[in-house]
Amino acid sequence: MSDERNASAKPHVVCDRCRGTISTIQEHFKDFSKGDQSKASPPFRINHDTVPSSLRERCIQAIWVFHCLDDELQSERSKVVATADAWLKGANGERLINGTLFIESDVSKVPVEASWSISTSSDAMLDLAGAWLNDCTSDHHLCEEIRLTPASNNISPFPTFLVDVGAERPCLRRTADLPSRPRYFTLSHRWGGSHIFQLKNANLATLLTGFDLANLPKTFRDAIFITRRLGYQYLWIDSLCIIQDSKEHWQTESTIMGDIYRGSMCTIAALGATDGDSGCFKTRNPLCFEACRFELAKDYTVQLAAGRVKKQLSLTGYGPSVEPLHERAWVMQEWMLSPRTLHFGTFGLYWECVSGSANDHDPKLWKNPTPQFTIHQTCSMDITGKFDESYIAFWRWWVRVISSYNPCGLTYGTDKLVAIAGLVKLVESKTRLHNIAGLWREFIFPELLWYTGEPRQRPTGGYQAPTWSWACLNCEVAPGLQDFSYTFDWKIELLEAAAQDVAANGQISGAHIRVRGLLQPVKWEEVENGYKLRMGDKIPEENSPDDGVMFMPDVLPGASQELWALLVVHASSSTAWMNIGLVVAKESTSNQRWVRVGSFRQYDWAENTTSFFQAGGAEITELLIV
Repeated sequence: MSDERNASAKPHVVCDRCRGTISTIQEHFKDFSKGDQSKASPPFRINHDTVPSSLRERCIQAIWVFHCLDDELQSERSKVVATADAWLKGANGERLINGTLFIESDVSKVPVEASWSISTSSDAMLDLAGAWLNDCTSDHHLCEEIRLTPASNNISPFPTFLVDVGAERPCLRRTADLPSRPRYFTLSHRWGGSHIFQLKNANLATLLTGFDLANLPKTFRDAIFITRRLGYQYLWIDSLCIIQDSKEHWQTESTIMGDIYRGSMCTIAALGATDGDSGCFKTRNPLCFEACRFELAKDYTVQLAAGRVKKQLSLTGYGPSVEPLHERAWVMQEWMLSPRTLHFGTFGLYWECVSGSANDHDPKLWKNPTPQFTIHQTCSMDITGKFDESYIAFWRWWVRVISSYNPCGLTYGTDKLVAIAGLVKLVESKTRLHNIAGLWREFIFPELLWYTGEPRQRPTGGYQAPTWSWACLNCEVAPGLQDFSYTFDWKIELLEAAAQDVAANGQISGAHIRVRGLLQPVKWEEVENGYKLRMGDKIPEENSPDDGVMFMPDVLPGASQELWALLVVHASSSTAWMNIGLVVAKESTSNQRWVRVGSFRQYDWAENTTSFFQAGGAEITELLIV
C-alpha cells in the first residue's frame, strides 16, 4: 500500500513521434534566437486514431497535448517566446479541436518531488504540506494574529467537542475537560448522498470512550491521517462534534461556526470529494501539468508547455467551480475564515493562508491577495456609510461573495443566512455596518437592486429570507449597480428595516422594509430577448426610452397579475441616464403588504427624455415589503 501511495511518474519520457516535433521546434528556436521572428510557429499534428492509448499515458508531450485540447483547461503561463499550433484530426482528416503549445525560454522553476506524485497521499505531498504549515506558523505573524482574533463578538469561543486522534483508537473529547485549549485542525467536506457517521445523543457516551477507524467514512479517515501526519492531536469535524439530533447544541455550535474555523491551526479541505466515501486523496497523472524541457544549445534550456494547464481550483476566487466541495454553501465561510487551508483537490495539493498561496507544481509561496487576506483588508477599511472608495471596494468584495454563494447547495433552506453568518459577524464586529437578512442597512438602496439572469421558482420547505433579499432565491445574482461614475439621486426613503426572531446563529423568521417612494402601475410582456415593462395599456413609440424599460423578474408573474414599479434611483452622467427600481405586487394574503417580484432598468442618452414615472398614475406611496 505504501509503495502504491508513493508511486511517482517518470518525467520527460518522449516518444519518437513527439521527438520529431521537438526537432522541428528546435530549428524554429534557432532562427528565433538569432532574431528571425518572422517564421510562423511550427504546427504539431496528432491524429487521434493513430495514437495508442498507452502512448497517451506515457509520453509527456502527447499527454499535455491532449490536455491542451481540453475545454476545462486554462492557461496560466508567461514569458512565451513562440507558440506551436496543435490540433486533433479525425479519421477523415477533419480538424476536430485545436489548441496552442506555449514555448518558453525562461525555466523559472524545477519541479519538486511532490509534483511527480501520482497520489496526493504520498509522503512527498504530505512533507510539502508540512513544510508550508511550518513556514506559516513560524514566519507569518499576520496569519497567526488573525487565527487568534475571533470572527464574532463572542468571548473566547471554542467548540464543545474535538476528536482526539493521538491514540490508535480515536475518541471524542469534551474541551471543557481538557487542561487547556489545544490547537486543532478542522475539516471542510461535503456530506453528499452517503450515510455520514454522526454524533447523536444515543452514541455520545460510546464515542467519548473511543471508536474504530474502520467505522468512519473514508474522508474522515483521511483527515485523521493528515492531522496525525502533520503532528497534531485534535480535529474538528462537524458531524462528529455537533450533536446532530440536538437542536439546542446545533444552534450553540452554529452560532460560533465561523469562530471554529477562524481559530483552527489549519483546515483540511476535501476539495475533490463528492461525499464521505470519496476521501481526501486522489490519483492523477502529474505529467499533465509539467512542461517538457530540453536543451536547445549550450547554457540554453527550452520548455514546451500546454497552452492550457489545469485550473488551480483553490486559487479561483469564490464559490462553485468544477470541484465538488465548491458547490456546498457552508464552505464559503469555512474557506474564507480559515487562516490556513490545505486543499486536497482532484488534480493536486494547494495551500492558502492569509499571506499567500502555493501548490505542488509551484511550491514557493506566491504572495497574491488570497480571499483570506482580502476579507482581512476589507474589514480593516474605514467604511463610513458614504459612497466613497472604501464603500466601492467593500461592495465589490461583497457582490463576489453573494453571487457565488447564492447558487450553492444546502440540505436545509432555512440555513441560508446561517451558513454565511460567520462572515457577516466578522464584518459587523470590525466595521460599523449592520446586516439585515443579507443586506447591509447602511447601503440598502443599492443592495436592493440585485437581479437574476432568468426567472426562478421560490424555494419551498421553510422560510429563507424576505423577497427583497437575494437570499430568498437559490441562484446566481448580479448587482443592479456596477458603474459608480454616475451621480445618484435616490428616489425612495427608508422608514424602517427590521428582522424578526433573529437567532444568535443568524436565522430569522421574517423581515420587512418600510419605504416611501414613487409607485407606477405597470404591465409586463415577453419580448425576443427577455421582458419589458410599460405603463398600463399605453403602447410606447418603438425604440423610444419608454420602449426600453427592461424587466428582470425574480419569479415569472401571472399574465393578469397586477404589478407596480417602484423607482429607487435616477442615475445620470454628462452623456446618459438610468432609472432603476423594483417591481412589486400586493401579497396574496394581505393588501397592506407587498412582495418583490423583480427589478427593472431603463437607460438612454442624456438628450432623450422619458414619460415613465412622469405621467399617468405615478404616486408617492408608503409600502411595507416582506
